[in-house]
Amino acid sequence: MDTAYWWSFLLIFVRITSFMVSVPIFSGRQIPTAYKIGFSAILGILCVGMVKEPIAALPQGTIMILILKEFLVGIVLGLAANILLNSVQLAGSILDMQIGFSMASLFDPNFGTTSQLTGRFKNILAILVLLAVNGHHMLIQGVMASFDWIPLDQTVPAFTDGRLSLFLLECLKQMFMIGFMMAAPILGAMFLTDAAMGILAKTVPQMNFFSVAPPLKILLHFILYIVILPSFFYLLKILFENMFDAMSAILKIMGA
Repeated sequence: MDTAYWWSFLLIFVRITSFMVSVPIFSGRQIPTAYKIGFSAILGILCVGMVKEPIAALPQGTIMILILKEFLVGIVLGLAANILLNSVQLAGSILDMQIGFSMASLFDPNFGTTSQLTGRFKNILAILVLLAVNGHHMLIQGVMASFDWIPLDQTVPAFTDGRLSLFLLECLKQMFMIGFMMAAPILGAMFLTDAAMGILAKTVPQMNFFSVAPPLKILLHFILYIVILPSFFYLLKILFENMFDAMSAILKIMGA
């Protein structure tokens, strides 16, 4: 390998590494950093042989600009997938506020913060389904295909003309829509339960509804969750399709 291939490997390594720190599954803190770097280096070695035109000797300023461009490409590509997958966490957080689990929290190694019980459960379930359908292979395939759409020596006008920002805002809108769709059935049932409890509290003031309502809402939540669990998997299917379509659309935007 001559100097041109070493420069190509450096740029490829930067793109893949920045992708690994922002994409779902691989960005979780449960995966050691050394493994992420080693995996990125292996993928970089595999990709460097696919480069048709290796990077020749360039001025130092140009190399720094290309490194920054590769970093942004990897970050944006993984961020689009991560934004959409966060809709599962959003749905769980909304439900926890309604059923009374908002005070209880667990450490989430994927984000390095604490999250509510239902949100954490839904997030784990979504990641397991994504692994079961080989979604992690498709994520790796997406970053590998990015080298065909965005060559190493090509600039990305989408970073400055606003197209990329508008598309990320569209992904954010889809995140809220899918999150509310996942939480809507139980959220509606909890609203009707609160309304019924309020009516009973006015008609039968002798009953202590403050001690009856919380366990009743928790029981109703789990019963409804078991009933609507197949619809959750259907929404996950739509979510994964939107996630991979978003990655493909971003490649087209940045590679245009």
